[in-house]
Amino acid sequence: MKDTKPFQIIFIAVCMLLTVVGVLAFSFGGTKKNPDENVGPVVVIWGTKEEEMFNDLIRDVNNAGVPINATYVQKDKENFNQILLEALATGKGPDVILTSVEDILTYQDKITMLPFSTLNERTFKDNFIEEGEIFRTDIGFLAVPFSVDPLVLYWNRDIFTVHNKTAPPSNWNAVVSLVPEMRDISEDLAVHEAVISLGDYRNITNAKAILSTLMLQSGTPITSLQYEATRQRLFLSSELEAQNRERLIVPAVAALNFYTQFADPLSKVYSWNRALPASLEMFASDDLAMYIGFGSEAGLIRSKNPNLNFDMALLPQSDSSPVPVTYGKMEGFAILTTSKNKTGSFAAINALTGSVFLKAYALVSGLPPVRRDLLAVPPSDAAGSILYRSALYSRGYFDPNPSKTDTIFQTMVESILSGRSSSNESLRTTNNQFRLLIDEFNKKQEEE
Repeated sequence: MKDTKPFQIIFIAVCMLLTVVGVLAFSFGGTKKNPDENVGPVVVIWGTKEEEMFNDLIRDVNNAGVPINATYVQKDKENFNQILLEALATGKGPDVILTSVEDILTYQDKITMLPFSTLNERTFKDNFIEEGEIFRTDIGFLAVPFSVDPLVLYWNRDIFTVHNKTAPPSNWNAVVSLVPEMRDISEDLAVHEAVISLGDYRNITNAKAILSTLMLQSGTPITSLQYEATRQRLFLSSELEAQNRERLIVPAVAALNFYTQFADPLSKVYSWNRALPASLEMFASDDLAMYIGFGSEAGLIRSKNPNLNFDMALLPQSDSSPVPVTYGKMEGFAILTTSKNKTGSFAAINALTGSVFLKAYALVSGLPPVRRDLLAVPPSDAAGSILYRSALYSRGYFDPNPSKTDTIFQTMVESILSGRSSSNESLRTTNNQFRLLIDEFNKKQEEE
């Protein structure tokens, strides 16, 4: 007989406590059937998360009395799109996919929109964090939120102690004040000990997410999605050059200037250059005071250096932003149009995004839940409390082509640092390149 795993014991106990509350509290509304009933054959879900862990959770929650009539299949992350397209072409695809906000537009024409009559908008807002509303369109939802991985600030406690600093900065002004006091640079501008992973692009892990956060904090949504009823199509647009009406500036330019100053040798906050190792490796090597990374990276950092004395904090915020914002990698469940069991698929998604399953998933993954009721009771551990708050602050945007926009962002930063163009010119070029990618997406919608 297979030994019971430690986490299974925990989950079963949690599930038994939460089953009654979770099942009764979570209902999308508008459905005539009980969404927790097993409807039709087993629902097949494809994603890139670890398969054994996911199916173990499904089994444990089922054993605890919350029926989930589904099985999860892990597919290669790098080739997921191609694998899915080939399977759909042969009629062997799944019922549901677990996909990210960044990738969901790739599958938009293959997804069944969940109308408000099925997925009640009021209940959705009450149940899920605000970033989840990115899946909303004027006629329904593209997906249902499942997980979020927010950007946080990792800080080296020993380096802070050496410099007589008691706590990490809570805002970007404090970061600017810390850099001149903590940096270690020589007369030839060589950086021996960096303060924070900001400034360049190629050797800064998560550079695109960091830049996106600064833009979102400045009030730039980056992209927006609209539904045109006359043509019954979704259309994407770029918001990079949107202006602040009160200050008559382009906030994204201010975000760019702030970011690149850390790699400008003439700046008082210069503390980064392209000759340095990748920021993740530098932090793990005890040579970087602050590293901006995703919450899921904590275990990776520990594995690289078990003796590293580090902690996690909320990502610094802009003083001009009234609401805290950080970038969050969000994933959600979407039903494919080819599914022959859409009712059962919705019932499975309903259960997988309920309190019981998401509580269990949070315990295994170490990531914060996307449900507001679960976030209302943060864990007692230090990292958990930071992640739960960061989940509430998480925001994102629709990316027309993640790999291409990564290159566009890199070129934007490097053109400024090299002096080839100003921040305004570089952003204008980036905006034009975004629009070309967006035009490709919109044209595809019109042709279908």
